[in-house]
Amino acid sequence: MLSNSCFDHLVIAVPDLRKYVEQCEVRLGVAAVDGGAHPGLGTANALLGLELSDELADSLGLAREEGPNPLTYLEILGPDPEQDPALAAARLAGITAPTVQRWAIRPDDFDGLVTAAARSREPRVRLGEVREMTRRRPDGTVLDWRLTRHTPLPWSGVQPFLIDWKDSEHPAMQEMPSVRLERLWASSGEPDAVGEVLGFFGIGLDIIAPGDEAGETEGLHTQLKGPGGSWTL
Repeated sequence: MLSNSCFDHLVIAVPDLRKYVEQCEVRLGVAAVDGGAHPGLGTANALLGLELSDELADSLGLAREEGPNPLTYLEILGPDPEQDPALAAARLAGITAPTVQRWAIRPDDFDGLVTAAARSREPRVRLGEVREMTRRRPDGTVLDWRLTRHTPLPWSGVQPFLIDWKDSEHPAMQEMPSVRLERLWASSGEPDAVGEVLGFFGIGLDIIAPGDEAGETEGLHTQLKGPGGSWTL
C-alpha cells in the first residue's frame, strides 16, 4: 500500500432521488437524511451511515478506523429538482435504475498518492484531475472538499476515486441512521488488469465475470443490510 487509506463512501446513483430514497427506506427500514445539493452540477444527495462488516474490512485491506462511529457513509445521488435537469446529465449518464456508481477512499496523503498515480506505469493508474467541490447542507453548513475525477469512470467505477475533506466536518459526523455493508464486489471482463490497479491502492476486492450471478453487469455491486431487510445491487 502506497498510502494508508480509509473507506470513505459508496455512491448509489439513481434517476429519481425522492423515489429511490423512499424505496431504500422500504427495503432497509431506515430513512436517509437530506445531504444537500451540488450547486452547478444538477445533483443532490441523501445519506446513511455505513458500517463495514469485520470480514469485509479485512478483505479490502484498507486502514481500520478507531472508535464507535467510523467516518464512512452511503450516498444516494440523483437529480436535484431545483436545478436545470441538463446539468445532471453527465454525472448520471445511463442511470435508469439504482446503480452502484463508484466509491471513494480517503488517503492520509492525498497529494502523495495523486503524484504516485501520475508516475505509475505498470499498472497505469488514471485518477484524472483534482477538482474542488462544495455542498451546502440543509442546516446551512458549507462543506468544502477536493477529489479526483476521471471521465469516463475508470473500470466502470471499480477503481476508487480519492477524496480529501480538508477542514470541513466529515458528512458521516452528522446525525443519521446507519446500514451495514455486508458485501462489495466487482464484475469485469478484465479481472487481472483491474486487480493490478486495485493492488496499486493496496485493495483486495472480489472480481467476477459479468453474468456469473443473476443480473450482474460490469462495475461495482453491493449487498446492504438494515433493520428492515437487505438490498442487493
